[in-house]
Amino acid sequence: MANIGSVGAVLRSLQTAQDVGKAIREAGYVLSRDDMRRQLADLSGSISEAKLQLTLLKEAVDGKDEELRKLEHTLSFKQILRRRGDGYYKTLEGRPYGQPYCSYCWESEHKAIHLHNKIFSKDVRQCPHCKNEYQAGRTPYLEADRLAV
Repeated sequence: MANIGSVGAVLRSLQTAQDVGKAIREAGYVLSRDDMRRQLADLSGSISEAKLQLTLLKEAVDGKDEELRKLEHTLSFKQILRRRGDGYYKTLEGRPYGQPYCSYCWESEHKAIHLHNKIFSKDVRQCPHCKNEYQAGRTPYLEADRLAV
């Protein structure tokens, strides 16, 4: 079964079902009971194959839709992030503010992961996802001048 879940596979299955249907129609009542059962089994199999192919195709399309939603979210988020020091920050009127995001996670995976203060150390921030450590002086919490977020 080449191209499982493709439009071509669905069309081939439906074409087979249509051919079987034509053969049944053209034979009229002259088909024996066994021949009719065989033709109906072929027709049922072709329709089942088409349903399966459509289900696989729908799953593939749903996966692509989810991927597009993620990319759209990343793109919209990318427009409001700006690098400052070792972290990325949201911006308000072009100026960074708030908690810093891990620059490694953002640049490599486009994941916006906030940095956390490392336990027992005021001078180090750590990403909970990739475990990279940053100097707190290079990734400060930035207050917004006018918090309109």
